[in-house]
Amino acid sequence: MEKLLFISAENPFPQDSGGKLRTGNILAILLAKYEVDLLTYHSSRQAQASEPLPHLTIREVKRTVSYRKAMLRSLYKWRNCSYMSHADLDMKDEILALCRANDYRQVFISHSLLGSCADIVKQVLPQAVVVTDAHNFESGLSAQLAEKKKGLSGWFYRMNAVWTRSDELKLMDNTSLLLTTSEQDGLAFKALSFRNAQKVHVIPNFIRIEDYAGTAGTDKENWIILPGNMNYFPNVNAALYFYREIYPLVKAKVPDIKWYIVGRDVHPEVAALAEADRSIVITGYVDSVADYIRRAKVVIAPLKEGSGTRLKILEAWALKTPVVSTSKGAEGLLYEHNINLMIADDPDDFAANVTLLLLDKERRFVLAEHAYQTLLKNYEAGSVREKLLSLV
Repeated sequence: MEKLLFISAENPFPQDSGGKLRTGNILAILLAKYEVDLLTYHSSRQAQASEPLPHLTIREVKRTVSYRKAMLRSLYKWRNCSYMSHADLDMKDEILALCRANDYRQVFISHSLLGSCADIVKQVLPQAVVVTDAHNFESGLSAQLAEKKKGLSGWFYRMNAVWTRSDELKLMDNTSLLLTTSEQDGLAFKALSFRNAQKVHVIPNFIRIEDYAGTAGTDKENWIILPGNMNYFPNVNAALYFYREIYPLVKAKVPDIKWYIVGRDVHPEVAALAEADRSIVITGYVDSVADYIRRAKVVIAPLKEGSGTRLKILEAWALKTPVVSTSKGAEGLLYEHNINLMIADDPDDFAANVTLLLLDKERRFVLAEHAYQTLLKNYEAGSVREKLLSLV
């Protein structure tokens, strides 16, 4: 069995975020074809995969690049300020050693922000096929964040958007293939570099349906769920938007409602919501977000910013819990309003859709069933396995 080097800033186990879920699911498919050396940062939340993964060797490095150090280094490197963009500091020696010892023909880099790692690989293995899974169109995300900042902070983040665009251009030159999660992101990368457009392929976010067994007969609570990393600015802004403009309208119709915000790394502004309203529950990190989604009546995705596609929606579909989303939140997914997803970009409409689903059990059931069938047809591992293995 041929060996493959798989580089990821995050150890995908446990799969407690959308990014780690995508990384872990792709890794599971590749292990059917390759013996994989996974190079990743050490995680304090390490756990085993839900089932043994043969042919996988995990090699870890310690992270020395703090967020502050990454921001300072970006000023003289002219590189995106995420710690992932500066992983070359910690990973370089191990990448060089592994490449010299194994002469990999295939290298998989899990995130466009790790583009500097492709440069390191090419130093030793210039003929290696380097495949990069972009996850997001990061320069677009950086530009969205910059719009929210003012003063010196605004200047820094506007420059960060410029640096990120430069990083992506270099990556387009250095990678053999670039995978995106949606057609929208794919078109954005193609527009960025027309001469490299043929390298871009869409592998949508997907899940393994067997990981979500046991939904039948679960009692639904009078809960709304907002899942996600609560230090990620699109999720933070989504929570604040829902709280200020939508949640009061829902509570007026359903006074006994509870709103659960389920996710790790809770931003102080999000944490403050639970202090202001006792019907809001902030869980912080949990071992299984699915356990909360399974019991909820409605999952919400009130995003106004972001990139890629939302795995939180796919998980809700797998768990037969209906979803109300903005157009941005559902971007990149195949949906029909009022058939498998409720779409609302106006606060009044969003509140009305949430309220309808909370009060109408039959409507919840029909929407969730249609969503489940959409998932099985388009976003289950079996639907993408063949295409992924034909590319990598």
